[in-house]
Amino acid sequence: MKNWKSVVAFLMAVLICLGGMGLAVAEEKKYDLGGRVVTLGHYNDLTPNENSPTYVEQMELIESIEEKYNCTIEFISTGDWHAWDATIKTMAMSGEKVADAFAHTIDYIIPTWSYAELLAPLDEYFDMADPMWNQLIMDTWSMNGKHYTVSTNKHGYLGTCILFNKRICAENGITDEYLYELQRNHEWTWDKLLELARKCTRDKNNDGQMDTWGFGAYGPSPIITESFVYANNATCVRMRDDMTYEYSLNDPAAIEAIEFCRQLVNENGVVYTGSWDWGTWEKLWNRGKVAFYQSFSWEVGNYVFNLEDDEFGVLLIPMGPQADGYVNAENVPDGWFIQECVEDKEAIAAILYDYLYPYDWKDEVEPYMSFENIVFDDESLEAFDLIDVPTFALGEAATWYRNNILWGDFGVNSNVSGRVFAETNASPAQAAFDEMTVSFKDQLEEME
Repeated sequence: MKNWKSVVAFLMAVLICLGGMGLAVAEEKKYDLGGRVVTLGHYNDLTPNENSPTYVEQMELIESIEEKYNCTIEFISTGDWHAWDATIKTMAMSGEKVADAFAHTIDYIIPTWSYAELLAPLDEYFDMADPMWNQLIMDTWSMNGKHYTVSTNKHGYLGTCILFNKRICAENGITDEYLYELQRNHEWTWDKLLELARKCTRDKNNDGQMDTWGFGAYGPSPIITESFVYANNATCVRMRDDMTYEYSLNDPAAIEAIEFCRQLVNENGVVYTGSWDWGTWEKLWNRGKVAFYQSFSWEVGNYVFNLEDDEFGVLLIPMGPQADGYVNAENVPDGWFIQECVEDKEAIAAILYDYLYPYDWKDEVEPYMSFENIVFDDESLEAFDLIDVPTFALGEAATWYRNNILWGDFGVNSNVSGRVFAETNASPAQAAFDEMTVSFKDQLEEME
């Protein structure tokens, strides 16, 4: 090109102008923490394990952060969720710094710590639109237009699910493919569950004792009622705009779900009721005596070994009559927080961003992948793709509600009607939610 020098000169002039207009790429801000220790806290120990396949990459990341910010990274942990929850609450109420940045289950921190003005709003330190963040999680727990947590956690993990014993179902003419087709066609409903559970409840040798039962569940009750409430397009607890909680089990759809669970257990003869001891139905499931078994997803891996020679498939919680699709109520995830009392918050936020960044070597596991090695067929993994409505199960952070309702039997074991149970517990549950949002700040003020 004859005029190439003119072209180059023109392009250089354009670049200079753009730079003068402030459109050039801004240089990354540098921080020098003078060699100070920066602590990152988590209930699990985040210290790199030399047996990890990514140990080298983890160490290189930490060393690069230490060099970049002139600091030393230390990880603090209790190694146990419950101990961590108690420890950080005590520290915060005493005015102590938990860590420069720490992680915990979000609803145990927000809104209580936010109302107590213990958390730093993070919007000025992070680009909240960055694709590495989970926007749904962060926006769900934002307050007054401000974000107090950042999270890279994925959502779509199963809360509870229905496992079916393939042998028992086959003995009663129920094939794997039939069940999976029911689910694909959105015909996996409460009525269908009850129909098939009845079919599998049998006294095979006519000795007056049932050899197989149609249904059972993990925990203190033969059914986990909370999941059925959500599966009926209802909620146990509703979050208001100001992040406070509202008891919602007295809604008609929630009462309908509680009543279905009560009837399934007490009136349909498909559940073993000879004992109400915690874990009774899990023992029957492990012995190959239960056809359809409801379990928390994190317990499923145990049954690969405990179920002896039998195999199982995985189904979602069936749809209730008020729902148009499959609702999956998963537990509230973790988020990362920075307290108001932390020094160098801007630099700490930059360190946290670098630490959490999804580098290629990180094992970013999709929810279904955590199940790949603990199921017996690919159709079980398909359940994750069939979730129509992902939502978060709220309320666990309120102690009274957790101990008296959530970790209980929803009145099923004592055969209390859904309406009576919902109305009886409305006042104390709501009081627990109201206390949860104000008591932390009140306790702090009393200590001052």
